[in-house]
Parts: sequence; structure tokens; C-alpha cells
Amino acid sequence: MPKIAAFAHNGISIERQPTPPPMGPLGGIILGLVGTAPDADESLAKNTPIRIANMSDAAKLDTTGDEKGTLWRTCYELLRLVSVPIYTVIVDEGDDVAATTANVVGKVDATTGQRLGIEALADCMETPTHIAAPGFSSKAAADALAAMGKRLFAIAVGDGPNTNDMDAVAFSQSLGGEGTGYEGFYLVDPQVSVYSQAAKGNVYFSAAAAALSCFARVSAWESPAKGGMGALIQGTARSIDYNIMDKSTNGGLLNSHGVSYFARTSMGGFSLIGNRCVTGRFVSQVGLEYAIIRKLAQTAQGAMGRNLSKSLMDQEIAKLNYWLQSLQADETIMGAEVYLHPTLNNVENYTNGEWHIAIKYYGFAPNEHMVYHMIEDTGIVESFIEQVL
Repeated sequence: MPKIAAFAHNGISIERQPTPPPMGPLGGIILGLVGTAPDADESLAKNTPIRIANMSDAAKLDTTGDEKGTLWRTCYELLRLVSVPIYTVIVDEGDDVAATTANVVGKVDATTGQRLGIEALADCMETPTHIAAPGFSSKAAADALAAMGKRLFAIAVGDGPNTNDMDAVAFSQSLGGEGTGYEGFYLVDPQVSVYSQAAKGNVYFSAAAAALSCFARVSAWESPAKGGMGALIQGTARSIDYNIMDKSTNGGLLNSHGVSYFARTSMGGFSLIGNRCVTGRFVSQVGLEYAIIRKLAQTAQGAMGRNLSKSLMDQEIAKLNYWLQSLQADETIMGAEVYLHPTLNNVENYTNGEWHIAIKYYGFAPNEHMVYHMIEDTGIVESFIEQVL
């Protein structure tokens, strides 16, 4: 007899179609820094992201104890307050500030293809959530940070000119532009004063680096000024007039132009004042948007290449909805909804292997302005008199 063509197997087969894995939390803070460390250990490569996780790692950025360069002090001041992964990119000091700034801004080497300076932040093993070039306050450095922040979906934290309030406002006004990354650029001015063992006294230091210590102690979707977030600083290069009851202070002027600063408050010590990026967006809402985007990028690969069936689409939509519901439950977001885009999912796009998922969501605004309404009520007097008589 010929072989029975329809026969498959005298038994059972099991075909599994597991649900997509959970997406997990949005993730913690990871910092990416670019700067100088002339006395760094020779084993630390230049223009290559180096992971600094503790004070022992940071010590390799200053083997002489002279505290030269920008990276050692930044890492030291950060690690005094918080335990957070820090990726540092060491660049050479130039003959002058302009040459050093050029090394910080960086480029892609045309011969080797190596990324240099700020460009090298793209090579970090873990994608940074916040990036900075502490102490470098030029427009060129700000532009490079903003562009890299846009590429990595990371908040860029930059230093102002450290001269006077009007210069800080003018510098902020020189930044920005739709689609350039400045919607996620947090500007801080002036510099802060910290104690230096090498100088046996106080020295001025990057305000952006001090602000990073505040970012590192809150979630990516929270303002670094949360709860009067303070820093271990001795003072500031100039005093900023701040009064929680007065709208006309110079501190208010700076904040209204997207410049944040450190000032003494009723919380004691110095607190970071400022919730907005230079374009006016709340930095907490930008941080939430970027955190969601980074998570989507991290978790999408598992679905790539699979057939665009209804079951795949349903699974992906359900996975996203469950994940966003968990973020809503812990008050990371106010609310969210995921669904198939009603117009972009058409024949033309489908036949090109493309489908569109719409994600509606909104994050909480920070408590920036509390308004107390004091209302005298004569009815209270009438009630009192009635009780007396």
C-alpha cells in the first residue's frame, strides 16, 4: 500500500503561543557625562564611555589628588548623595578653553569611525537618562548636548554663563528651536560653591552637575525640584533673589525664561528652584515621555518579523494597555489608552509591513504654583454671637 498522504502522527502535538513577556518598570536614572580628567588612571581610555559605580571607580579619575578636570568632582559630588550608574567620557584638555570645548563637543573620526566627545555617549552600554558636560557653558556645547539628548531620549542638563541674571536670560533665549532637542534641555545658573580638599577651601563648580544630584534622587517622571530637593553645596557664585511669596524677584525672572538655580529656602540649605526646560515644558513630563519611549524601544524587538496577524496585534495592544494600567496604578501617569490608529492602518501601509499603534497618555504636572484663597466670613461671627447670647 502506498503511504497515507493525510497521516500526520498517531498521538498528540503541542503548539505553544505564549503571551508577550511583561514590559517591566520604566527604569532608573543613568547619567552620561563628558569632560576632562588629566590625572586619570592610564587604563581609562579616552573618548570611550567608562562606567563609574562607586567612589573607588571615581578615584581613578584623579590619581594624584589634585582634583584637576571636571569629571572627578562631578562624580564625587554625585556619589556623596546617591548611588547611580555614571558613564564618563574623558576628553583631552586643549591649549585653551575653545580647544577643550571642541574636544567636548566632539565628532565622528573620519578615519576610524570612532565617536568622540559628546558623540561617544551613544556608545554607553546602558542608555543614559540624563546627560551633561559639566562646566562647559558655550552655545556649541549646549547644541551638542541637546542634539544627543534628542537622539538618546535623554534629558540634557547644561550650565549657564555664570555672569549675571540678564546674561543667563539672554543665553536661554539663544537656545531652542522646534525639533532640535531643546524641549528636553534643563539649564542651570550660576555655579555653586563646594569644599575642595586640594584647595583647602571652597571652589566654584558646575551648577548642572549639582542639579544632576537632584535628578538622580527622583524618578525620571518627577521634577528635580521635588520637595525642595537640596544639594551639598556651600553657596552660589551670586545670590539669586528668591521669595516664595513674591512674583517679581530675579528668581522668578530666571524661571520664566527656563533658567533654574539654587537658592536658600525655608527647607534649610540650598534647594534647586525650577521645574521647566528652556522651551517651557515641564522637565518631569519630558522625562516621562522619554522614559516611555526608551521602554518601547527596549521591548519591541521580540515582535519584529512576526506575521502581522490579528492575534499579534491584539496581543501587543493588550500588553501595552496592561503595562500602562500598572503605571497609572502607582501614579506614574494620570491615565492612558492604547488602540489601533483608525486612519493610518490602511491597505497601503499594511502591504508595506507597517502598522500604527496609538498611545494616549498624560503625566502629572508638578506643583509649581499654590494659590491660597483667604475669605473672611461674617457668618462665622453671627454663629459665634448666637452661641454667646
